[in-house]
Amino acid sequence: MSPPLSRRSEPTSPRWTRALLLVGFLGLAVAVLAARSKPATGYEVSIYAATPPAFWVGVVGAAAVGAVATLFGRNLVRAAGVGLAGLATVAFLSLPLVRGYYYYGSGDALTHLGWAKRMLNPEFGFFDIIYPGGHSLALFLSQSMGVPVRWGMMYAMLTVSVLALLFVPLAVWVVTRDSRAVVIAAFTAMLMLPINNISTHSHFHSYTLTTLYFPFVLYLLFKHLTRSAEDTALPSWASAASLVLPVALMANVFYHPQVAVNVLIFMGTVLAVGLAWRRRVRVSHPTATDGGQRHRLLVGQVVFLAVLLAVWATQYQQTFTLLNNVYLSAQAFLTTGTGAGQVAAQRGGSAQSIGVSIVELFVKLFAVNAIYVVIATAFMAALVFGMVRGRSDSGVAVAYIGFSAFTLGPFFAVQFIGDVSGYFFRHFGFAMVLVGIVGAIALYHLSDAIGDALDGRERAVVSVLTVAVLCLSLAAFFPSPYMYNPSPQSPEQQFVGYDTVFEHRAEGAAVAGIRGGPGRFSDALNAEFDNRLKWTLSGSEFNSTQNVTRFREYSYSEQPFYYLTVSEKDRARELVAYDSLRYEESDFERIANGTHPRISHVQTNGEFDTYYVDQRGYPLDPPEQTDD
Repeated sequence: MSPPLSRRSEPTSPRWTRALLLVGFLGLAVAVLAARSKPATGYEVSIYAATPPAFWVGVVGAAAVGAVATLFGRNLVRAAGVGLAGLATVAFLSLPLVRGYYYYGSGDALTHLGWAKRMLNPEFGFFDIIYPGGHSLALFLSQSMGVPVRWGMMYAMLTVSVLALLFVPLAVWVVTRDSRAVVIAAFTAMLMLPINNISTHSHFHSYTLTTLYFPFVLYLLFKHLTRSAEDTALPSWASAASLVLPVALMANVFYHPQVAVNVLIFMGTVLAVGLAWRRRVRVSHPTATDGGQRHRLLVGQVVFLAVLLAVWATQYQQTFTLLNNVYLSAQAFLTTGTGAGQVAAQRGGSAQSIGVSIVELFVKLFAVNAIYVVIATAFMAALVFGMVRGRSDSGVAVAYIGFSAFTLGPFFAVQFIGDVSGYFFRHFGFAMVLVGIVGAIALYHLSDAIGDALDGRERAVVSVLTVAVLCLSLAAFFPSPYMYNPSPQSPEQQFVGYDTVFEHRAEGAAVAGIRGGPGRFSDALNAEFDNRLKWTLSGSEFNSTQNVTRFREYSYSEQPFYYLTVSEKDRARELVAYDSLRYEESDFERIANGTHPRISHVQTNGEFDTYYVDQRGYPLDPPEQTDD
């Protein structure tokens, strides 16, 4: 949230605000240097706990100074305050790069890394994956900056994050034309509302990347609609923004078609509302000079995006797989009445099993989002019932977004059921871009109503609240034990360890890992071998040496042995972040300190260990499990 600002401009700002800004900028510089001076040397389960306290003091202090300068300053001082808070946010977002992480990402992000590296070779190109845009951006940044591809992936996410910080306030500026609204929208953007760490993430993730790119599309869309970029050389139905918008929409499709579908539904809704408004004006106000054409329509842009999306997406099997999964999940729900919110139920069940309440988890992940949803909903209701008189462009923009809830809402709701319920939280992240913009406009109207009513003490309180909301929101930006999730960091030792195992393993031998297994790292390293040789030990299969020595996930391997990999990341993830939910400390100690003759320690680099598990004399089929 952001503080309300006075409409009246004073000729100068208090001198102390300038001195405070100087201290804030210097403190931020010291904070970044402090974080840089302590690079990561291995896996860190929490980037918050591992980063020097001096960084947090400097960053939080800079954000606080920025909020104070914004409230008490005028003109340039106010702009400098917003800039300082924005730079503090960027420093926070870039923390994995500042701390020198080898790679920040796990799961899908490792597969994406492998694809990006393969795109440097002629046999794998732009058209071989359905969403190549993010990978192409990462490669562009990597090659132009002279850094490894893995850092290019991290810079790509930072780039679109900064893009969101810039274009959320600019989109609000287009429809309000008031600097106070821009300031409030800037602080709203700093909250990073689209990131929920369920289905949208801070590491490289194509859907999240495209969601953070969406504010740029929204800015161009508003510029086109509101006729705020007129050019006499162009016909009245077009502007410079109108010509750039199709290019931005094309990039949207290449970044992620699923987000492009959301954008298409939103734009289609805007078009329908625009047509209905023109018809209403012509019928009820036949003498109106503009004939309801104050805002342009989106006919060409909607047709262009629909055709491009259809042509592009139908080339790939993933499109039909997704549609089939959605259909089957909906059919199962309608038949049985069960399956709604499957992912949410699973997360909730896991949390409760380690003594964490659903309420606590919700507050940590969604408290700020919920505040903005309430503010935005209340504001739209106030507009509908005439309790607030919306300014022409901002009121129409809110109406567009409000009507889109009736089209996007059902589309999102269908994906809250069955095996695809994880997609709902993706779409929720997308929706938070729109909610954030409406919430910022609502807070702007509130600040306008308050005007100069706030005295110095009250402004100080608002500053504290602003920083508190920022901290509450950004505390859940990077996964950590605070939200019962491990950091997705993948340290160099893990890459080196898996690379050694893949390179030197015996022909036809399987490689097993804890929980996730070795599959994602084989993707990241482009180490190709049969998926049936990539095994994963569950908690019940890792809880005794007898189970470990007899474990075989598939009967495909004819070798009477396999390689078991255990990393420091595995230990920290299971014992700290997941609070021993599936794996106990004794399970890891039994392997590390055991003397079982069939388990031999064959490789270590300090954070990654490989064990040779001898299975000679045992059946080569998956066995029954026993307990010690």
